[in-house]
Amino acid sequence: MSRLTLIGAPLDLGSAWRGSGGGPEALRAGGLAAALRESGWDVADASNVVAITDRVGKTVDGCASLNEVAAACRAVRDAASGALAMGRMPLLLGGDHSLAIGSIAAAAAHCARLRRPFFVLWLDAHADFNTVDSSSSGCIFGMPVAVTTGEGHPSLLAIGLARPMVEIGNFALLGVRSVDPLESVRVRERGLRVHSMDEVRRDGMDTLARQAIERAVREGAHIHVSLDLDVLDPGEAPGVGLPEPGGTTLAETEACLRSVMETGLVGSFDLMEHNPGNDPSGRTTQRVVALMSRVLARRQAKAGGNCHPNRLRPTQSHDAEFADSGA
Repeated sequence: MSRLTLIGAPLDLGSAWRGSGGGPEALRAGGLAAALRESGWDVADASNVVAITDRVGKTVDGCASLNEVAAACRAVRDAASGALAMGRMPLLLGGDHSLAIGSIAAAAAHCARLRRPFFVLWLDAHADFNTVDSSSSGCIFGMPVAVTTGEGHPSLLAIGLARPMVEIGNFALLGVRSVDPLESVRVRERGLRVHSMDEVRRDGMDTLARQAIERAVREGAHIHVSLDLDVLDPGEAPGVGLPEPGGTTLAETEACLRSVMETGLVGSFDLMEHNPGNDPSGRTTQRVVALMSRVLARRQAKAGGNCHPNRLRPTQSHDAEFADSGA
């Protein structure tokens, strides 16, 4: 039986809007853990690793609530590291997408110890590739792709063991349809692989996903999936942090994730930017729980057994692992 740990991070200070901090509890109340158990997973819940707060922190060096977001990312990193060290797949429940800096830091360090290639598949309406110089808001939820590929504030870069945490050639984005002007220049200059909704409509999301992870499959890599729910069209999932029209359908998103999960290589997963306040009907929560249950049931059927075939035998605590990183 595959094993999974839910990690709640109800923080939305990385965003310009409050509300996604309610995501973890909405998903729990919506029956996510029970649905995953019915799909065949051994599910543990690490509870919330950061406190729920509406108190906005100070802007530091142009980064809004920098100290609070960095602290939350470190907490996510340590919880995800602990799950990986026990051979469990961490499933991060956000919160805004800045928190993926912590989960990617954990997975990258895990792969470095195992000398295993590491790839990230990022599903999002936005490129999240800003730095302070290209961002009009200074909000860190628009920066995690930049940070994890090696650019950003030193406090955020220090969350990982290495810089970059992920080689930019091992990163692919799907479903993007909103990119800031200066951010678009950065995408072109650095060669970040970004598949727009025009490409999704032309080539199919499932096809693009399989192409994006082709080398990861050849190399037997650890694949980290980071799902920002705003990749979905608001007509199907209005309860997200920053809705953008013209998004993916639930059916094509499920088909995409099935293809990735069926490789048996997904070892960590982010489920981000669920804002239940934007959908009082609860429809988004119900649909997301059903989506995850179906997708992870496919992963369970394909992989069987432990989701980490190269499971690390812990010889040190994950807290000690990051002691030299300055975090």
